[in-house]
Amino acid sequence: MLFRIPEWMLFVLSFCLAWIFPPHWHVRANEVVGPLVGTVEATTAHLLYRPSGEEQKLQLTVLSESGSVVSIVESLADESTDHVAKFTVNSLTPATTYRYQIDALGSPTRTLIAPGPKHRFTTASPAREGHCVTVGFVSCVDIEPNGIWNEMESLGVNTLCLMGDTPYIDNSDLNVVRQRHRMFLQMPDLASLATHTPTIGVWDDHDFGRNNGNGLNMISGKPNTRRGFVDYRAHTQYGNGREGVYHKVDLGMIEVFLLDPRYFSQTEPSPVDPAETTCFGADQWTWLLSGLKASEAPFKVIALGSVWQDKKNREIDDMFTYWYERDALLDFVAEEQISGVTLLGGDIHVSRHLVHPQRVGYNLHDFVISPGHTRTITELDVYHPSLEWSLVEGWQFLTLTADGTGEEPHLIAEYRQTDGKVNRRVELRLSEMTPRELPQGLQNSLRANWHFDDGFENDSILGNRIDAVSHHGAAIFAEGGIRGGAVRLHRDQQQSVTVQRSFLDDNSDAHTVSLWFKPESLPGAESTDRHFLLESTAEGHPSPKTAWHLSLGLRAAAADEGKVNLQLHTVTLKPAQSQMAPTTLAQGPFDFLIDREQLLDRWTHVLFTFDSKQINLYIDGKRAASNQLPVSGPAAEFGGLVIGGHRDAVGRNFDGWVDEVAVWERALSQQEIESVFTQHNEPASGSQHSREKKLDND
Repeated sequence: MLFRIPEWMLFVLSFCLAWIFPPHWHVRANEVVGPLVGTVEATTAHLLYRPSGEEQKLQLTVLSESGSVVSIVESLADESTDHVAKFTVNSLTPATTYRYQIDALGSPTRTLIAPGPKHRFTTASPAREGHCVTVGFVSCVDIEPNGIWNEMESLGVNTLCLMGDTPYIDNSDLNVVRQRHRMFLQMPDLASLATHTPTIGVWDDHDFGRNNGNGLNMISGKPNTRRGFVDYRAHTQYGNGREGVYHKVDLGMIEVFLLDPRYFSQTEPSPVDPAETTCFGADQWTWLLSGLKASEAPFKVIALGSVWQDKKNREIDDMFTYWYERDALLDFVAEEQISGVTLLGGDIHVSRHLVHPQRVGYNLHDFVISPGHTRTITELDVYHPSLEWSLVEGWQFLTLTADGTGEEPHLIAEYRQTDGKVNRRVELRLSEMTPRELPQGLQNSLRANWHFDDGFENDSILGNRIDAVSHHGAAIFAEGGIRGGAVRLHRDQQQSVTVQRSFLDDNSDAHTVSLWFKPESLPGAESTDRHFLLESTAEGHPSPKTAWHLSLGLRAAAADEGKVNLQLHTVTLKPAQSQMAPTTLAQGPFDFLIDREQLLDRWTHVLFTFDSKQINLYIDGKRAASNQLPVSGPAAEFGGLVIGGHRDAVGRNFDGWVDEVAVWERALSQQEIESVFTQHNEPASGSQHSREKKLDND
């Protein structure tokens, strides 16, 4: 009895042989790729087909479902494109299914692809309501058996987006690049799916040519990797036509902007800050902003192969490295009041869901989907203040369904694996993703506000996400504050109040912190004691890690026993050097001496503003000090706040009363600062030692 080698084993064997033999060995050069359906929108469709490794003139015939000829397009498959023929079909009818056939022209003409159930495509509906569209996203997929493609087939996704490292190439030899793309698209299940499901995408570092690759360290190799990518994708556009591979697809209910963070990175000054190096480049930047502003789709996905946040592994291929372009993009979305925007990334072999609170005038959802293979990287499942969920497992993909069939359009995100498994489902109404009318006055950009009247709740647009928590028995006196209640903190009991999540935007470039305090004791004149009014923490809980971007405390004035030092510290981002990631920089102390008698047994209002260049300190509504930062830079990451203590919440605690703590995501004006002071200037009536409310949440 003959032994039959399983198909999957033959596939793996061929994969191994492709790597064993030299790059110029064309063992697979004459093999078929496709047909593959690429970008399909309302009236246009793009397809590709490689019938062999020989030059041929091909003809695509598009047929209606009844069999009548709708369009005929000819294309030459020649050596310049690795014998891949491209077809662009125009003037199609929206929301219509077509079949197609491909013939080799000659004497005689031969039919290579016959019209049939698999050889079809359906144009998108341009309508912005009344229909439903599902887009699948996957990243980090190698040339090996994979159950994801059949899963997407069963779900009936309308478009598949390959989000980079699809496949792994790690080489800039054109023959190798093309060979890897051929082998990837020849995987049977993916090949079957792509005959009728629009399959598009971008690249990430490994299909760009090297791990952690960028436009500078791939300066000589990227023309070849781009050429191979363009050969084996059927898109509406490929970057600016000469460089890059960015493009977009409009599917009516949803528009996906597929960005290229590789080709231009590190090669020219940033369009938003000429002192910094670019990620996207000037052409892509202009294209993206104009496209977002013009988009009429209810939902817009800004997608790239890397991630939008810090990977924290010192590589430079995340958008944290280019925080100035990331933040300028999000600021643009907010300023233009563009609704329905989400972010999407891949790369890190971990799936994650982050929510950046009110970042663009509404909560900004950030979906990370990776890996499509089974090799995970637990070390990249790192802390982030906006992280809601993560999963370190393989064979993951994401679907985004834009549904306009109900009373209100909504977007459904599903993190999926094979066998129908849904690991996380997020449903967002369009009204949740639409900017609110900007509040006026001091409510504008108010991100945190703890009154301490009868509880530790936050009273700002961020709601209970940043409710405070009593630590070691810190308690509120209902009528003990500057107006209403206040929290009483006992230094000898190491009491404080903690906030377990951040309330500022990532790498915030401007903000204001305000509070009232009334000390019961001060650091001794000759002591080294420190009494912290507040300090930010690293990861949402007290921690000794360097994350004190917000830091305000009291200590003895070394040269004057009659004064106390009201001292500020900060930690900012240090501008990155070429081919390096940004680092953090501790700056300060910034000292201000104030009479002890001015502080003891009375309420004092203290406020400081930060604008990336200086920190200004205000006492009772008047500017007390202006401190230039030695090195300009925005806020470094922090994950929470300790009120009445330092970042570790052990020792160095404040002794006294704290009230009306507020934070704004902007630097207040002098007039606004005076208003903050005067609106609370007269203490509420009643004893400050009245009934204590035990609201300890420990």
